Amino acid sequence: MRIDLRNPKRQKLFTVEVDPSSPPTVVRGERAGGNGSPGTGHAIHLDWDRAIDDEQHLRRCPACGCHDLYVRHEFPRLTAFVMIALAAVIAIAMLGLGQLSYALIVLGAVGLVDAGVYLFFSGTVMVCYRCRSEYRDMPIGRGARPWESAMDEQYPQAPSTAGSIDGGGDPAA
Repeated sequence: MRIDLRNPKRQKLFTVEVDPSSPPTVVRGERAGGNGSPGTGHAIHLDWDRAIDDEQHLRRCPACGCHDLYVRHEFPRLTAFVMIALAAVIAIAMLGLGQLSYALIVLGAVGLVDAGVYLFFSGTVMVCYRCRSEYRDMPIGRGARPWESAMDEQYPQAPSTAGSIDGGGDPAA
């Protein structure tokens, strides 16, 4: 499983790969400008005991302990942009040639392909409402819900302070 960890101010700290069968309780990221060796940066303590249920589904954020998670599709934005831009160029060329029906067919076909790629080939990500840490490549339970505006408003973004990446006062990290 891949985890993109963020701090309470929702600033990205680092990405870590974790074995879901034996997840670590502490992960460390590289320090900015560091030598790239593991264990040279921030230490994040993860509480997996309360985060994963008996069916190995994520039920709470192991980084911040928040109970509220949502599921979102992960679709490569560049792919969608290129598909739509290409369809627009072809449709404009066909409209210039007076082929309105072919232009509409091209736009419809690209729309169907785009929807198919989104539905069948996009990955899913569990995201924490509070810290926005993202959890990929893990089973998602049936009770997982998509993003909700009302729920998001319950977790306002923490105000940022200048000069601090993690905003924490943990000198050991």
